[in-house]
Amino acid sequence: MKVRVITAVIGIIAVLLLVWLGGVFFSGAVLAVALLAVHEYNKMLKNINVHVVVPLIAAAQLVLIGAASFGSLKVFLGMIPLCLVLLLCPILKLNQDKMTSLIYTVFGSFYFGIGFGALILLRRNADLITQSSLWMEPGIFLVMFALVDTWASDSFAYLVGRRFGRHKMAPHISPNKTVEGLLGGVAGCIILGTIVAWAFGYNVFYGFIMSLMASVMAPIGDLFESYMKRACDVKDSGQILPGHGGMMDRFDSILFVAPVFVSTLILFAH
Repeated sequence: MKVRVITAVIGIIAVLLLVWLGGVFFSGAVLAVALLAVHEYNKMLKNINVHVVVPLIAAAQLVLIGAASFGSLKVFLGMIPLCLVLLLCPILKLNQDKMTSLIYTVFGSFYFGIGFGALILLRRNADLITQSSLWMEPGIFLVMFALVDTWASDSFAYLVGRRFGRHKMAPHISPNKTVEGLLGGVAGCIILGTIVAWAFGYNVFYGFIMSLMASVMAPIGDLFESYMKRACDVKDSGQILPGHGGMMDRFDSILFVAPVFVSTLILFAH
């Protein structure tokens, strides 16, 4: 427990510093996390005899995260179909028995590329919000808002599930998760997220809607990664974070929350 707490404190301080610095520091850190996650993804899949093309996935991260770093939503969205075409080019040389490998390669490329790329779009703001009433830089607020909602969902789900959990939610995926925990996570995320939006001068209705979306997407992201681990017969995606597992274990929820935040903000703008 002591090691877990120390890791968490150091991690939170590092994340806050990088979010505040932004620019190349934040983009570089996100790229590093993405490449470590790709390594864990590859290692996990080897347990079920699936061998992805790591250089292709890594190249996709460079392209998508690099595109997001320009702070242009149009550039980022434009690179997605281009990446898809380039990733499918190996079909010209791959035998049919390698199709499974190609599918997992393409999926991994976009699973990490879009998720982490969206996180950078939030930090760069990418004209997602222009609200002058915010008392901090919009990009910093958006990333922190996404992280607070994600952490609130996870923390309240754990606390409520531990105290009141009775009904298993998805025992074939994660035996310890309960329906009561899920509802606690949803309520905690929405309440805390709405309070944060109000406290920082953001539109309270928008904050409520975004927190509602996060309360749904965060547990889905967590369950999806748990499903992959169960399918690959591993407990944690890695051991790089003492007491917390791997990068996929820590960023599984934000990979779903960040893209939905970007999509929701686009809808708000129109």
